[in-house]
Amino acid sequence: TCSSGDFFMDKIGFIGLGNMGRPLAERLIKKYKLYAYDLAKTNLQYFTDKGAVACSSPSEVASKVNQIFLCLPTSSIVETVVNGDNGIAISAKKGAYIIDMTTGEPEITRKISDKLKEKEINFIDAPVSGGPKGAYHGNIAIMIGGTEEQFTKIKPIMDDISSNIFYAGKIGSGHSIKAGNNLLNLICRMATFEVISLLVKDGVDPKKAVEIIQKSSGRNYAIEITLPDNILSGKMVQGFSTGLMKKDAGVATKIANSNNVDIPLGKLSQELLENTIDEFGENADMSIVALTYEKLTGAKIRP
Repeated sequence: TCSSGDFFMDKIGFIGLGNMGRPLAERLIKKYKLYAYDLAKTNLQYFTDKGAVACSSPSEVASKVNQIFLCLPTSSIVETVVNGDNGIAISAKKGAYIIDMTTGEPEITRKISDKLKEKEINFIDAPVSGGPKGAYHGNIAIMIGGTEEQFTKIKPIMDDISSNIFYAGKIGSGHSIKAGNNLLNLICRMATFEVISLLVKDGVDPKKAVEIIQKSSGRNYAIEITLPDNILSGKMVQGFSTGLMKKDAGVATKIANSNNVDIPLGKLSQELLENTIDEFGENADMSIVALTYEKLTGAKIRP
């Protein structure tokens, strides 16, 4: 468990050490003493083996540090970790910073922030884009929502995680942009698989199609990273589940609905995603979407 001690800038808390949290925390443990909490003992053990200190609850983490990173599945879980039993808010000190790297919902984020303001605790959103690979290499995009003063305060720490730190705007703006980004990623992915399937049916080698489009005006993340690294390689593992993509696209849809904006391409891409989920489930890797297109078109994209 955590040992007692004073607050220092070289001490940081991290809650949520899963698929995305692990590589982000790996960046921080190189420079800071890490006080960690995760429901999975194996995730905690991984970091205690590297010198981190395991804590028994979010509240205990907050009692030992004044900067706490969160990387959790949903904003509802964030709300529980912050304000629930044994939550951060119980023991967080005035002036503490809670940095939420979850792909969350702006509305819930703003509600949590407003509640913590009463206790003079800073809560900012800082979702990431670029996957575990980008996190490990220190070039993942981090989009931060909060005041400019808060951004200035935490930027030196964020620079230790990545070279691509962006101020998104007021609280919730980071989560809004991340949701929009992931919906766009889904739309582009579906459109790209559709076109590659079309070309394969017409006798074009998929590797040639990808290589050429990578240098052409149709290039996007799916053509530059997803197809060559995860599909054409036969690996079929991206490290991002269909369920998480469904959740993220759903957040973007909520934002659209609350602002009375129609998103026909977004809705169509989510319907196509549901076809994959119906067959393979929400724990399937997003690379499995390629199998749905092979079944729909009869074009074999994989080697």
